[in-house]
This record gives sequence, structure tokens and C-alpha cells, in this order.
Amino acid sequence: MKFVVLPDHPAADRVSARLPEDYRKNTLRHHSGRPWVVGNWPAGAAVCVEAGPSKIVLFGAAHTTERELLVRLGKVRTVRELEGIVERTAGCFHLIASIDGLVRAQGSLSGARELFSTSFGGITVASNRISVLGELRRLTLAEEQLAMHLLAFTPPWPLSERSVWREVDSLPFAHYLSLRPDGTAEPIRWWTPPTPELPVDVAAPEFRKGLVAAVAARAGASSAVGADLSGGMDSTSLCFLAAEQGGRLVTIRRQLMDPVNCDDSVAGRAAADLSGAEHILLDKDTASPYYDSPDRDDLAMDEPPPFIAMTSHMEDAARIMASHGVTRHLQGHGSDELAATGTTYINAMAQLSLLGSLGMVRAMRARRRWSLATTLRVVRPFPSYAEWLRRSADELLCPPDIESQVGWEPAPQLPPWASREAAALVQDTMRRTAATDPQPMSSISTHHEILRCIRVNGWIVRFANTLGERFGVSFEAPFLDDRVVETALSVRLADRYVAGRHKPVLAAALRGTVPDYVLDRTTKSHFTMDTYAGRKRSLAKMREMCEESRLAELGLIGREGFRRVLSGIMPDPMHLGPLEKTMACEAWLRSLPAKASAQSR
Repeated sequence: MKFVVLPDHPAADRVSARLPEDYRKNTLRHHSGRPWVVGNWPAGAAVCVEAGPSKIVLFGAAHTTERELLVRLGKVRTVRELEGIVERTAGCFHLIASIDGLVRAQGSLSGARELFSTSFGGITVASNRISVLGELRRLTLAEEQLAMHLLAFTPPWPLSERSVWREVDSLPFAHYLSLRPDGTAEPIRWWTPPTPELPVDVAAPEFRKGLVAAVAARAGASSAVGADLSGGMDSTSLCFLAAEQGGRLVTIRRQLMDPVNCDDSVAGRAAADLSGAEHILLDKDTASPYYDSPDRDDLAMDEPPPFIAMTSHMEDAARIMASHGVTRHLQGHGSDELAATGTTYINAMAQLSLLGSLGMVRAMRARRRWSLATTLRVVRPFPSYAEWLRRSADELLCPPDIESQVGWEPAPQLPPWASREAAALVQDTMRRTAATDPQPMSSISTHHEILRCIRVNGWIVRFANTLGERFGVSFEAPFLDDRVVETALSVRLADRYVAGRHKPVLAAALRGTVPDYVLDRTTKSHFTMDTYAGRKRSLAKMREMCEESRLAELGLIGREGFRRVLSGIMPDPMHLGPLEKTMACEAWLRSLPAKASAQSR
């Protein structure tokens, strides 16, 4: 699905005419008759209504009907009042409205539905895909921002929000874009994190209500819905919620290589309890190996993707779901982040009550074997976010030290194969950003961490959907929906953690619907064996990519250093994450159209 949003301006007709014909299969118009939303989307992908001069369209999974939406729109007089529709509509969607010629356009808090904008023909235009904007004007690569994508996790906030294309702006977190009739535009803040004040006995029913509605927004919209059945608490819970909707459920599970993993037994038991569903198992003979195609050059992504190792598996899932008549597939992304109780949680609790947090501080220190110095860094007030970012820039090239990575976010680290030029670009960008005094996503450290990770998960979902749309399948993450995220953040901090329990709020919310053997899990399997085996299998392809490296041509990595990390079968575990990011950037650069590649050099 691709679309462009245009202001109610005379130039809108000319801009619309510049789009390729394939991007103009659908056109919605302002009350004035000028083009408003132009694009290509499948039947059933949008809910659109109008009431006099007011119009609204929701793209994606929205738990509403045309009749309900029309009633709500009839009460709206200004674009600000549209927040009532956002708050009352479960799901994950783009909202585009035209109220007396003034346009409001927004995506989701997670960024699973995102918007980008640029100027063309004297007006600002927005789109859900940068590639569409690239059809209107020449785009050039911002090499300093591409270098940020080599960092071990993600670029730190707010650099994580910047586009790698100089002429394109990403819509800031928690903002909508106001497109005025004079062709100008302004991002306007519409959401702030809630105060964490709900006790768990109040929050759990609300969390359940939001999650049920989020699943219904997907499962209730079609006769069949797909879902991951990994055996983990998150995706398995979604399977039981989807089964409650009464439609046909198709689950898929990838069997892990680790013979002692604990997910398989739970998934098998859940499959037996979900006897009315169709269950698909991908074993070692049918599952695509990790890093199956690291050298691919067909990633239809507007920005460097968050991963490359599992692209073939995601395509397998989409292909299989499509063959079973499924168009929406549920995944558990976001649940871990909503339940986060790591170092930033300990810090937030210590600021709330140092004495009250001592028990969990001792437990965390023993489990992670912290030194006294590290423990003190965890519990004392963090510096301002701007100061943390400045210090992180200064320490960017220091050897990684897991114990000392305590702060608003994991300490940004470039891999050893990054070039001096890349390091200079990243440091300079971070320092200049710190000088602007950026504020965290929330003044509560653990909320900042949750929201930052929620945005990363939204990025993952966006990428998965560029893979799935080739098969007509949309990957959906109900835990990332706005209302679900807001409810999770509303939980009283002290109630988020219960010693010896895993995700107590989720467990309390779903008790009685999801079996106890799922909700009472305290273990979680991992994909380490699969990752190492896939890397070994594709090592020759990776080495060939090193010799042909686009990143090296741009001067962002050194071939010798990259070659060195690929020389052994068993790499340093500290390099697995950075290697994934580098390979993802390489594959993305290989996938750019020839004209875009030429413009970037």
C-alpha cells in the first residue's frame, strides 16, 4: 500500500499528475475537488467517510465501521478534535483527515505506521513510503545518518527518527502533520506519556480490554487470521485471543535448533489446546536458514532494515499464510518492551523511593554481577538527556564495557570495522544534536526506554510488511497499538515487577483466557544456535559482499577490518549484533535503484 497526502492547494493537481500511473489507482478528493489522498491500496485496506466538508480515511487495521466513524466525524469541528477518534479506535493505522481544507495526517506511536514528508512544487506533501516521494524529486543519501545505522543497536534518540535521505523529514514521535491550504506544513504534538498511577488490579482489566480490541481489529476483519505460535508468552497469548474471535486461525512455528530449548514443548501443548486451528511446523528441513540470502539486492525498504538474518523466514511465513487464505498475521513484537524491568526501571524506582527499591537492586546486582560502582550508577539520578548524549559521543570509540553501559539508553558503540570517517561523522552528529538540548521521550527513564524500544519494534514491523506485501500479507503486532502502549505505561511503577514472576501485568490481564502454563513461564529460549549455523552456511556470500562492499566505497567501513571479523567460523558474540546491522546496510545499499546509488556518491 502506497499513498501521498496533499494539501488543499492549487498545486495539488500538478503534483498528483507527476506520480507514476501505478501510484494513482486510487484518488480521494478534498471537499474542494482537489486531490487529497492519491495512491494504490487494495480493497478493504481503508475505511473512508465524509460529513459535509469533513473527510477522514483510516488505512490499516482499525476496529471500527463506516457507520461508527461517520457518527464520530459528525461531532468534529477542528483537526484537534480528531484525537477523540484516535483514542476510541483500536488497531494500528494511518489517520488522514481533511476538515474544511485543513489536513491532519498521522501514523502510530510505534512507527509501525509511519509518515514522511518533503517539499515539491511549492507545497509540502506526505507519504507512507519514501520511495513515492522519490518519484517526485531527487533524493540524496545523508551519509552521516547511514553511518549511525552501523551502531550496535540503533541510533540514539532523537537521531533514530531522522531519515537517511536529506530531502525527507520523518514525522516526529507522537506528532501529527498539519498540512495547510497555503501549502505549508507543521508537525504538532498530540500525545504525551501518561502518569504511571494505576494499580495492577485496575490496569490489568484495561490492558486486557485494549489487547482484545487490538486482536479483534485484525481477526475480526477477515475470515482467517494467522499467528506465530512460538511457545513464548507473547505470541502464544495472541493465538488464544485470536481463537476467541471465532474465525479460522492458522498458526506457524519455527522449530529451534537448540535441543534443550523450552519453547517447543509449550508450543506443542498450546497447539493441542488450540485444536480448532490449523498448525504449521517449520523444522530443520523446511525452514529457511538464518542468513539464507545476505547478498540479496531486492529489499524494497526506504531505509536500512533492522535485520537481514530472518528475511527469508519472514517471506516463508507470508507465502505460507497467503496459500492458506490469510491476509493478516499476528506477531508478539513489543510485549517484552512493555514489561521492561531492567536498569532504567531500577533507576526510576530508586528516584521514586531508594529505600523501597533496595530489594530489587540487590536482586539485580546479584543476577548481573554488578560491581558496587556500577550499582551506584544505576540508582543515582541520570544526567540530563543532552549531557548523556554528549558523553556518549565522547566515549563512542572506547572499548565496550557491558557493566558500565548504564544510562538513558545502551551506550552507542561502532563496530571495530567502522572507518575513522564514519566515527567522525557519528561523533559530530551526536555532539551537534546534544547541543540542541534534546529532551527524552519521557522524563521517567524506564518510560523513555520502553518508548524507544517500541519505536524499534515498529521499525521491524514496517520492514516485515515490505516483505509480506509481495504476497498480500500484512504482519501485525497488537502489543504495539497506541491504546495498549498507553495502558502499559499507566501501570504504577511498583506493580510492574514481582519477584520470581515474568510480565505480571500481562499475566494478570489474560489469566483465565490463556493457560497458566503459558502465563507462568519464567524462561525464554533463544536463536543463538540458528544464528551461528546460518552464518557459517552463508560465510562465503558474506565474504564476497565484503570485497564488493558499498559501505567501503562510501568510506564508512574498512574492508580489512570487515574481512577480519568474517575470517572465523565462531565470531566474538559481541560482534553478532553489529554484524547484523552492517550486513543489513550492505543489502539495503545493493537494493537501491541505480539512479539513487549514483546520487549518493
